[in-house]
Amino acid sequence: MSIKVCLVAGLLTLLVAGNAAASNDRRECKEELRKLNDALSTNYTSQNHHGYRQAKASRDNLEYKKCASQARKARERVERDDDL
Repeated sequence: MSIKVCLVAGLLTLLVAGNAAASNDRRECKEELRKLNDALSTNYTSQNHHGYRQAKASRDNLEYKKCASQARKARERVERDDDL
């Protein structure tokens, strides 16, 4: 009986940990999109807008890590273009 209890407790722990990681990924995606949107307000080009649309599409597909990565890269590209 105790093996079943340990197994159930282990599965519940994994579910809670997975949910916490997903929440952090969602938060990071949202923050990176906000930063990108702020950067785009000063430098709007179709290429930069394309990066924003890609990141939003990833967010809509619940791919939060991919969303954050795409938004970060697009923001860095905007900031680099501003420096030139």
